[in-house]
Amino acid sequence: MDETMGTMSKGSAEERNAVFERVWKRVMEGRTDTEGSPIVWGENRAAQETEAHGSLQGEEETAQETALLPMGSQRAQGDRAHSDFPQGQVGFLGDNCLDCVPMIQEMIRHELADWREYQTLARRVGGHQAKAFQALANEEKRHAKRLSAAYFLISGVRYWPEGEKVTPPTSYLGALRRRFGVEQSGMAAYLAGAEATSDPCLRQLFLDHAKEEWDHACRIRTMVEQA
Repeated sequence: MDETMGTMSKGSAEERNAVFERVWKRVMEGRTDTEGSPIVWGENRAAQETEAHGSLQGEEETAQETALLPMGSQRAQGDRAHSDFPQGQVGFLGDNCLDCVPMIQEMIRHELADWREYQTLARRVGGHQAKAFQALANEEKRHAKRLSAAYFLISGVRYWPEGEKVTPPTSYLGALRRRFGVEQSGMAAYLAGAEATSDPCLRQLFLDHAKEEWDHACRIRTMVEQA
């Protein structure tokens, strides 16, 4: 043991590591769950400690970065974000939609006029027709609210006008014929608006309203058939 300690104190780092290796083999003789001495000396030890420290530090930094990610956004290293995530400057009801402001104002006015006209029809008829007209009125008002919300997000101004004057219905069938034409015109206006804008959110809003205006026209046609 004294000889071993003397060799360790006087030899080079390479010789000291050789001594550690021989002692480790004697101590661990017969065991198969370990490989080589975990003890190193001098420059070799310093290099391994530096490497181990750097590896541990990298793991800690990776863990910290992963912990800072929002819930549900953590993913394995090397994974890419979904390809449909917006890249670059993509407008969503922003300043790039300011050229659509006059068109949206007109749409809001027409929707409010439709809302009031359906309310008037609901008050003048009874039974299931009144409920049908009231349902249409509620949907037209919802259209106006959605457009008004988009208008505010674009301009920062709340727009909710009185709406256009309601044309007094001359007869039940005459009112239905008029509403059928108005709903088709509304659908065409929304389709034109969807083609005119490059904003994906505004375009989707216009397309949704166009489909619902067509649905309104079909419901009016059914009411004519049942009259």
